[in-house]
Amino acid sequence: MDLFAKTLLRPPAPQRARQHGASLLFAMVTVVALSLAAVAMIRSVDTGTTILGNLSFKQDTLLATDEATRQAIRWLEDKRKANPDDLNVTQRDLGYWARLVPDLDPTSTSQRPARVAIDWNNDSCRSQRGPTPRDCLPVPERSLANQITARYLIVRLCRDEGSALSGSNECPRPLGAATQTTRERGEINSQNAVRIGSTVAAEYYRIVVRAQGPRNTVSTTETLVHF
Repeated sequence: MDLFAKTLLRPPAPQRARQHGASLLFAMVTVVALSLAAVAMIRSVDTGTTILGNLSFKQDTLLATDEATRQAIRWLEDKRKANPDDLNVTQRDLGYWARLVPDLDPTSTSQRPARVAIDWNNDSCRSQRGPTPRDCLPVPERSLANQITARYLIVRLCRDEGSALSGSNECPRPLGAATQTTRERGEINSQNAVRIGSTVAAEYYRIVVRAQGPRNTVSTTETLVHF
């Protein structure tokens, strides 16, 4: 068989299938989708961590307001033991008011033009939003733990300054409270005007506390106490 015949009888070489790159396209789309899912998961974890951190800071400031309230109560107790008459007079530099403060805005968010603001930031209320307050009450700063600072304002719930026992001064008291003290609280004495079981209580005090911690976390609380 000659060479020409062998060439005719040889089977044709198989042709390679033409590749269009579809598999590569699907692989790239899958990689992009997985990358987006990974980024979304990382952002979700970061957001959750930030929220947990903010909640932790918020809890710390709430605990700080409780401690500042205790300090305010101790301040009142010390004043009552040393010289009760000191509580009949307003002590502006110490953050104590011996009478009611009308239109008091504890959170500095009111839009009333006649509001009375509290100088929480020690800048004469210039950084507060809203209309210019009619008065800006100073409050001393109390340094607490964990880089937290707190300030508190004490307001005696009486109409005027002066003695709460004065007939012209109005001071709310608990129901059933007496207006005089007795040295025989534990003694059974029929001659005693203040009998066993009666309550001896002074006027109410309003304590407004604001604590500020890291990341500008702020907590504001109010407490009513009486002695």
